[in-house]
Amino acid sequence: MFESVGDAERGAELLAAEPTVHSFDVATTDGDRMYAHCHVDVGDSVTRVFGIAERHELVLDMPMRYVEQGGLDIRAVGTYGTFRDAMREIPERVEFTLLRTGEYAPGGEGFFQQLTPRQQETLRTAVEVGYYNDPRRVTYQDIADRLQISAGTVGEHLRKIEAKILTNVVPERQRTAVTDGSVER
Repeated sequence: MFESVGDAERGAELLAAEPTVHSFDVATTDGDRMYAHCHVDVGDSVTRVFGIAERHELVLDMPMRYVEQGGLDIRAVGTYGTFRDAMREIPERVEFTLLRTGEYAPGGEGFFQQLTPRQQETLRTAVEVGYYNDPRRVTYQDIADRLQISAGTVGEHLRKIEAKILTNVVPERQRTAVTDGSVER
């Protein structure tokens, strides 16, 4: 199952033209999201990587996300020892980067789970003291006093949190990129 943003008709044309796709069904939403259920041939590298997860009893948490330069962001669940053993089997031609480790929260695909522990603590405190209430009556300093850190550090954490969350909320095609002083859509 693939989720994509863009013209569904064009997506279906591309799937039909792809020799590794045997069959597919496409569903769309009110916006420009397309979901495609595909029966495809997978390459040796993909088969080997998924086999590693199966052999080492790692649970692959869905969805997986394609990222820049053809990468695939996969969340896997298992013990530290399981990961250590599984990483030894990753083929050399497959670039692998462990982004982070931590506690797994079922259903924790949400943005909160993507934050660092310090960012989670800062956000939790900001919400508890009413920083996001309207009207806002709480300052960075109020949050800083509760956390015993500087107001500047609170501001830095909240900006990083907001950037991470908001860039994931706005669909990619609606994001605005600014390059060389011009705005592109």
